[in-house]
Amino acid sequence: MKINYKGCEIEVAREKCLGGWNQLFYSVFDDDFEVTSGYSESEDTVKEFANDLKHIVDDYRENPEDYE
Repeated sequence: MKINYKGCEIEVAREKCLGGWNQLFYSVFDDDFEVTSGYSESEDTVKEFANDLKHIVDDYRENPEDYE
Protein backbone atom coordinates (compact mmCIF):
# COMPACT_ATOMS: atom_id res chain seq x y z
CA MET A 1 0.00 0.00 0.00
CA LYS A 2 1.31 3.43 -0.94
CA ILE A 3 -0.14 6.65 0.40
CA ASN A 4 0.93 10.28 0.24
CA TYR A 5 0.65 12.22 3.48
CA LYS A 6 1.84 15.79 3.94
CA GLY A 7 4.15 15.50 0.96
CA CYS A 8 5.72 12.21 2.10
CA GLU A 9 5.27 8.83 0.49
CA ILE A 10 4.41 6.05 2.95
CA GLU A 11 4.73 2.49 1.68
CA VAL A 12 3.79 -0.62 3.68
CA ALA A 13 3.63 -4.24 2.50
CA ARG A 14 3.17 -7.59 4.23
CA GLU A 15 5.45 -10.18 2.65
CA LYS A 16 7.27 -13.34 3.56
CA CYS A 17 10.74 -12.77 4.95
CA LEU A 18 13.66 -15.09 4.23
CA GLY A 19 12.75 -17.09 7.34
CA GLY A 20 9.38 -17.92 5.78
CA TRP A 21 7.00 -16.00 8.02
CA ASN A 22 5.11 -12.82 7.20
CA GLN A 23 6.42 -9.43 8.24
CA LEU A 24 5.50 -5.84 7.53
CA PHE A 25 8.07 -3.92 5.50
CA TYR A 26 7.73 -0.14 5.51
CA SER A 27 9.35 3.06 4.31
CA VAL A 28 8.67 6.79 4.49
CA PHE A 29 10.29 9.12 1.96
CA ASP A 30 10.20 12.88 1.52
CA ASP A 31 11.28 13.27 -2.11
CA ASP A 32 14.64 11.46 -2.14
CA PHE A 33 15.19 11.69 1.65
CA GLU A 34 14.50 8.51 3.62
CA VAL A 35 12.71 9.51 6.81
CA THR A 36 12.48 5.94 8.11
CA SER A 37 12.28 2.35 6.90
CA GLY A 38 12.36 -1.11 8.36
CA TYR A 39 10.31 -4.15 9.16
CA SER A 40 8.01 -5.28 11.95
CA GLU A 41 6.40 -8.48 13.19
CA SER A 42 3.32 -6.46 14.12
CA GLU A 43 -0.03 -8.13 13.58
CA ASP A 44 -1.60 -4.82 12.58
CA THR A 45 -3.14 -4.69 9.14
CA VAL A 46 -1.18 -2.92 6.42
CA LYS A 47 -3.67 -0.03 6.57
CA GLU A 48 -3.42 0.29 10.37
CA PHE A 49 0.37 0.29 10.22
CA ALA A 50 0.41 2.89 7.43
CA ASN A 51 -1.90 5.11 9.46
CA ASP A 52 0.42 4.78 12.48
CA LEU A 53 3.33 5.96 10.32
CA LYS A 54 1.49 9.24 9.84
CA HIS A 55 2.56 10.13 13.39
CA ILE A 56 6.19 9.83 12.30
CA VAL A 57 5.52 12.14 9.34
CA ASP A 58 3.84 14.64 11.68
CA ASP A 59 6.89 14.57 13.97
CA TYR A 60 9.23 14.85 10.98
CA ARG A 61 7.38 17.92 9.73
CA GLU A 62 7.49 19.54 13.20
CA ASN A 63 11.12 18.56 14.00
CA PRO A 64 13.03 17.96 10.76
CA GLU A 65 16.38 18.48 12.51
CA ASP A 66 15.77 15.25 14.48
CA TYR A 67 15.86 13.26 11.21
CA GLU A 68 19.16 14.49 9.76
